[in-house]
Amino acid sequence: MELEAVKMLAGALAMLPALGATIGLGLYFKSYAEAVGRNPQAESILSSKFIIKVAFIEALGIIPVAVGMILLLG
Repeated sequence: MELEAVKMLAGALAMLPALGATIGLGLYFKSYAEAVGRNPQAESILSSKFIIKVAFIEALGIIPVAVGMILLLG
């Protein structure tokens, strides 16, 4: 294999965990919506934890994309 092909493959594989983070975000948003729908009074308690967890899940999705871009373009 050529070096460029290996770089492309490595970059694509490095970005694969971003798919898992995307699925995780979808499931987390679904669970939050269900929890608030069942108990609207708990929204103020849930929303502070929700924002922090969404930020962590987003970071887990952005880091592999950055690594993959470095491998592809670097």
